[in-house]
Amino acid sequence: MLRKPLLLCLLTLLCLGSLAACGEAPASAEETITQTEPSQTQETEPSQSQEEAPSLTQLRADLQAGDYFCGIAFLGTLPEGDPAGLPQLLQEKGYAEAYPFLADLPQAQIVTHEGSQVYCLVPRDQETSLTVQAYRSDAENGYQGEVGDTLYTDTQGQPVILIGNVSDVIPNLQVTLVGADGTELVYHPALGLCDNTIALPATPKVYDFSLYSTEETPVETDFLGHWTADGAELSFAEDGTMTYTPPDGAAMTGTFYVITTSSQYPAGSVLFELSAESNTPDFWGIFTLTVAGDTLTVDNVTGDRLLDQQTTTFSAAG
Repeated sequence: MLRKPLLLCLLTLLCLGSLAACGEAPASAEETITQTEPSQTQETEPSQSQEEAPSLTQLRADLQAGDYFCGIAFLGTLPEGDPAGLPQLLQEKGYAEAYPFLADLPQAQIVTHEGSQVYCLVPRDQETSLTVQAYRSDAENGYQGEVGDTLYTDTQGQPVILIGNVSDVIPNLQVTLVGADGTELVYHPALGLCDNTIALPATPKVYDFSLYSTEETPVETDFLGHWTADGAELSFAEDGTMTYTPPDGAAMTGTFYVITTSSQYPAGSVLFELSAESNTPDFWGIFTLTVAGDTLTVDNVTGDRLLDQQTTTFSAAG
């Protein structure tokens, strides 16, 4: 009689063991899936890093060979600063062929602000950090300049295209580059009005890789000399310096620049930058100068006026 209960117990234990074994199979399958997830993530990492374009690598090598901190190029102008016109601009100006990497820059590396001038800035080293900010310099801040919103930041030395500058004279962008060794450059990309090439900082060295036209625009300087009008005196020298003495004021000295090409001012216009004692310009204006015999007609285009007049006629000093 005892054998039958004992047999039933043994059968019960065997069934429980089978059920436990059946419950382990899904657990091991889950573990297998969990183990394969990290390997899938590692496989996607190499695809995220892309090799640098050969033309960009070569440009960086040129910067390194010349000990330049960065390179900059003036690419041209875009109507209303619309970046949609970039491909055509790069093609027309020869940059698509000379520097193919420019055509492949992502939208994130195209910085737009008010204005139509287009520049490309390329740090020499990939460890260089770059910050682009809005910049304002006008009568309200005494032309001292102040930065505004931050438009772009990068810490991997990526090249950027900059679109800005409403005025041909006063830039509205500020770029700050800091190298791995601590070298810093604070710079406002703009064209020099005297020859329409990029105005470069004195230090650190910046390489201008612009593709300029070989055509030269003749510059008229028949206004050189000494002129007078209503007690005021105005004189221009061959070295680009000038002096203006108002009727009842102290003489101001400075420089003049002939604007050869501009999207905003008439070709041949002349920029006056004058100061009495300080380095800050006390007088700033752009004028057209017309010489007819012994008279010089000075017509104000923008900025300060001579004798507070739109048009002033001077006579050659005897």
